[in-house]
Amino acid sequence: MFDWAYKKRLKDDLEIWAANGWVTSEGASAILRDQERDDGRSRLPMALAGIGMVCVALAVFAFIAANWDAIPKFVKLAGIAALVAGSHWLAAVAAVKDRKGISDLATGFATLVFVGGMALVGQIFHLPSDWAGGAFLVVVGGLAAAWLTGSKTALVVACVAAVIWQVTRSDIGAPDPLQDLIGLVFLVAVAAHAVVYPARLSRWAAISLLWVAYGRWFGDTADLLGGGDDAVSAMALAGAGGLAAILLQLDAVADLFVKWSSGRPERRHGHWLMTRSLQDAGLLVLCALIVLCLVLEPEFHGNHYSLGLMAIPGLVPLGLAVFLCGTGLLLSFKSAKSMALFAVAGLSLLTLLVPLATANVPIRAAMCLAALTALCALGTWYNNRFWMLCAYLGLTAVALWLLQVTVGSLLGQSLFFLVAGLLLLAMAIWLARVFRKKQTLPESPENARETRS
Repeated sequence: MFDWAYKKRLKDDLEIWAANGWVTSEGASAILRDQERDDGRSRLPMALAGIGMVCVALAVFAFIAANWDAIPKFVKLAGIAALVAGSHWLAAVAAVKDRKGISDLATGFATLVFVGGMALVGQIFHLPSDWAGGAFLVVVGGLAAAWLTGSKTALVVACVAAVIWQVTRSDIGAPDPLQDLIGLVFLVAVAAHAVVYPARLSRWAAISLLWVAYGRWFGDTADLLGGGDDAVSAMALAGAGGLAAILLQLDAVADLFVKWSSGRPERRHGHWLMTRSLQDAGLLVLCALIVLCLVLEPEFHGNHYSLGLMAIPGLVPLGLAVFLCGTGLLLSFKSAKSMALFAVAGLSLLTLLVPLATANVPIRAAMCLAALTALCALGTWYNNRFWMLCAYLGLTAVALWLLQVTVGSLLGQSLFFLVAGLLLLAMAIWLARVFRKKQTLPESPENARETRS
């Protein structure tokens, strides 16, 4: 969420909370003063220090390269080892003094020296280039530094190396179960670190690695399909859409499960932040896929879709997404807000599969418009500006595409607007009934908690 939007929302919420007596006027004023004071300048020194750290590391490597023949091999190796050990020692001293920023930067510098050191060692001993092997070692070293020190910088370096390793570890289309398992271990280690040591950059790095790992699995399988572009398109819509729907629904299902279970495990702040980022990423991808399945309409014209839908990278995410949707609808029978989320997720999945079932462009366009409108309504209901932004951008793209395609075809326009209008009217009537029913419910702790959420 953008800082300016958060501050605007915070001011509005504080006014309501103070009026309801949930926050005192003095407390609200103190919160606003703190937010005005934290205008981003406090993070500027660390940002500059991070850039300076990278520049110093580059300067060290450039100096060694410039004096390559003059520096003995032993001195090169000893210097690299001394820099790594010294940086970690500085990080430990800073951590003891509770200087977390300096500790993180020092660990990040040690990780960068370790990365450059491996390249220099290869040059020293004239080893053959092996990008995948080097990236693998960087991942192991970066994860070790990140977990031992809690460094977010080291984690980002490890995540970038993991992405490079996934891309270069073997030729696309040559599945290797052992390497797939290793990639899964790397993904779990990165995601767990982002939960234990919360940071926005760490969370989005973990989510990016998740999509890269899935893309590698997808690429290895797509080359083995015999149905051509039709099968690949079906697998892409089913697999990517299913994975995005899983990210969107997973936290909601977990909340409902905890609500209806006898034991209520406590969820840490890091878990809450990670699940919110997963939901944001899932909705973003859903909006993009809905637009693409309409804009790329000429690509859907074959009859080998079933082959792609039955492929494991397409069937497994889609099946799990449908299972979560059904489970969520069953568990949320007393929560209209949660039920709306699962209903919209189901509508989005159905919209992504429509191009595989019919070649009728107006029906496809109407379904895309209905799904994006539902996502807009969902973002409004959850008061999530990022969701609304993604859905509105998707609606804009669809509207521009429709303007280009339907100009000059009155029959196509009439059919499209008829289907779209009926769907939107049905959705509006359903939402009106839900809100009316919600307003007539007697006030209870559960209802009040649901309203505030």
